[in-house]
Amino acid sequence: MSNTARSSRYPHTDRILGLADVANIFELAASRLLAIRIELGKTKLVTSSKVRLIVTKYLMWEGDAFISPWVNICQGMGINPPLSRHLRYFTGMLGMSHMELLNYNEFYDSFMRLPAAPTGAWVNGRVVNRYPLAWWTQAFDTADYEKFTSNLPNIEDIREMLDTHFDQLPEGLMLVTPATLVNVRSTPVAQQLATIEAGMRQEGDHIVDMLENKVVEARLVAASLLRMETALGQDVRTAIAATERLVRYLKREEEFR
Repeated sequence: MSNTARSSRYPHTDRILGLADVANIFELAASRLLAIRIELGKTKLVTSSKVRLIVTKYLMWEGDAFISPWVNICQGMGINPPLSRHLRYFTGMLGMSHMELLNYNEFYDSFMRLPAAPTGAWVNGRVVNRYPLAWWTQAFDTADYEKFTSNLPNIEDIREMLDTHFDQLPEGLMLVTPATLVNVRSTPVAQQLATIEAGMRQEGDHIVDMLENKVVEARLVAASLLRMETALGQDVRTAIAATERLVRYLKREEEFR
């Protein structure tokens, strides 16, 4: 895919995007961010505040290209975006940055707090060898980042990138819809119990995910209110702390099951 094929808009196409397409775009986004996080943990190019600013501009471009517009599409369809835990965290960073609640140094530091290891909260080890528009593999401290970040890949570019990405994965790993994983058991009764257990576990995970999503949203609200020096902002922050304690409790309960 050449840079000349890139556009600052997402043009209309004949084939309507569905939830499976969006889920695969988020998979690509998480894979790219994990690859970036791994590289930034090894590189010696980040030597100054100026380079941190450049990296932050690139990271925000990643969000504008592979996360924000697709989150908006999900919201338009009235569905919860199928984001992994670390993508939700990164989306919260984008929102706070757009509201000028994070400067570029804070944005960079927040990103580097994410683990540089493939886990379920990222993607399940789905880092690949080749990424189109892989700015982090170049001398990004001296490259023309302003020219690069002034354009976004269009939808056809992204489809090509998805093909390139999933062609490098074992067959069958392309996401279709979130699935419930059930352990295989030896008897029909045990299998039925395992299915019920898996369903209950998934519902519990959904509750935790919902709470974590609400914490991100509430942080944005609280930060805005606190900037306006209102007492309501402190009330929202207290509610956030209580919700976070509940999330930790639910996760601890899950560990002991």
